[in-house]
Amino acid sequence: MSRHFSARSIRPEAQRLFRRAQRLHEQSRFWEAARLYIQAASRAQSQPDLRARAYLGAAHALRLVGRFRQALGCYTRAQGIASVAAQEDLAVDALVGGAMALRALGRLEEAHAQFSAALAFYQGHRDEEGRAYVLWGLGGLLRLKGDFLAAQAHLEEALEICTRTGQPEAEAYVRCALGGLSRMRGAYEASLEQYERADGLMRRNGDLFGQAYAACGVANAHRMLAHWDEALRCFARAQELYRQIGDRVSYAYTLWGEGTLWKVRGELDAARWRFREATALFRATQDNRGLAYAYLGLAELALLEGRALGRARRYVQAAWDRANRHGYRFERLHAELLTLCLEGERSQEVEGRLRAAYRACGSGWLENQELALPLNIP
Repeated sequence: MSRHFSARSIRPEAQRLFRRAQRLHEQSRFWEAARLYIQAASRAQSQPDLRARAYLGAAHALRLVGRFRQALGCYTRAQGIASVAAQEDLAVDALVGGAMALRALGRLEEAHAQFSAALAFYQGHRDEEGRAYVLWGLGGLLRLKGDFLAAQAHLEEALEICTRTGQPEAEAYVRCALGGLSRMRGAYEASLEQYERADGLMRRNGDLFGQAYAACGVANAHRMLAHWDEALRCFARAQELYRQIGDRVSYAYTLWGEGTLWKVRGELDAARWRFREATALFRATQDNRGLAYAYLGLAELALLEGRALGRARRYVQAAWDRANRHGYRFERLHAELLTLCLEGERSQEVEGRLRAAYRACGSGWLENQELALPLNIP
């Protein structure tokens, strides 16, 4: 989901590069698009409007292939240029994009502050498209912070705006976000429905990245419902599309989901190599939330094998440290759950507190999950 931007009053050479970049962007060829956007920016030194738009386009493209730090740099450039040129709308669009990159880097409080500032701007200017965009971003951030009820409210408001104002592309991304949130809340049929509706919209829009996003969500919903063959088919489709696009972060999440499926089915070797591949990609892209999930998967494998318990404890501690440092409340609870599984004797009081903590997030996942390995983590 991205805000639209267009070229206006720009010289032929820069205009040509910018429009070529836009076409590549629309085809989900994000690496090539980013390169051309940056070339357009370099050829528009005396055209601040184009320079800002080109850096904004490059930032969007880089973010969509998991280059979050580079994307943040381009968003900052776009915002600075637009602010000096008194292009307030453009500066705020860059502010929102920067919040998306900060969210991906685990800098949740900074992201929250930027989203909030942008939301106030869009509300003041009665910009419904912008407001829906920020509500979608805020909903995703609140999900990461483990406040699922607030996330649901933001996403439902975004969905209402998108359907009322006729924004099918934006609607598809909001439905994907609702699908992921529903899965974490333990509502797997609702998750599947949202992702399948999003997938239909993405296919009609011809959005390859969106199709990959929806396919991964459909796969995970099927995984939670124990529809193994459907889940594997959808994971394979998502992986094929993410490889085509060049998005290493999203591809890594498909490996984690598929690894969890094989773990639950007792195919530990198949799970292991997927968790290890995902770990390497999360490290390369500095995705701290992804690393927490990957470490939890590797820890659980060690527990299921009944050996290397010291290694399992180290993985669980590493996952808990990352989740706690960045404010990933739900992932921290998963680490605490695995810590409980490591202990020889369990206290009903401790188990009760853990279940209550999941409920406080707004999740009923643990209500239907035995406190025994393997865990089908949503």
